[in-house]
Amino acid sequence: MGIANSGLFGGHRGKIGDLVFYELNGKTIVRSIGKSQKPPTENQQRAKTDMKIVSATIKTLRPFIELGFSTMIGKTGMNTHNLAVQYNIKNIIKGTYPNQEIACDKLLVSKGELKPAQNCVVTQTIDVLQFSWETNPQMAWPESTDQVMMLAYFPASKKLAYKLYGNNRLLGNDELEIPESLRGEYMETYVSFIAADRKDVADSIYTGSFNA
Repeated sequence: MGIANSGLFGGHRGKIGDLVFYELNGKTIVRSIGKSQKPPTENQQRAKTDMKIVSATIKTLRPFIELGFSTMIGKTGMNTHNLAVQYNIKNIIKGTYPNQEIACDKLLVSKGELKPAQNCVVTQTIDVLQFSWETNPQMAWPESTDQVMMLAYFPASKKLAYKLYGNNRLLGNDELEIPESLRGEYMETYVSFIAADRKDVADSIYTGSFNA
């Protein structure tokens, strides 16, 4: 940080914009900061590519991510996109530079403190995905009123099918309709829960792929 003590150039020290001020032999010296002419290292190139592909994936998932990471905003001050990138970039990259890709089974599409889905199974029929999960008739309130969130992600076409407010956790099952144009396309699936008062969500669970 630059400090201006007096005058336009007198008494400055430190960095101001693209200029750096410092004392040398009793005189104020100023120099400009140029861009590095060194080529980026492989680690820098890999990190840049990692960020690019993770950010693009999270952008595609935005309609689901905006709710799935919404309850974390107040704890961090970040927006949902940046939160999702931060949580995922450490875990979802596979392959070596320059051939990195997303490990969909590691992808987190919601983050929170609710109990995650237990023993969830997804089956595919002609027009829907049928989700079922472990439940208990004696499940206490308010856990029993949590609503299921279901997602099908189509990596090839960058499209989604999702339901944000499905059946209650207590019911133990729900269906996600798949548009006719996407029913034969490769898809990755995920499930989560959101509290009835919308104040918390669960970490999402990866529930498998279809039409791979």
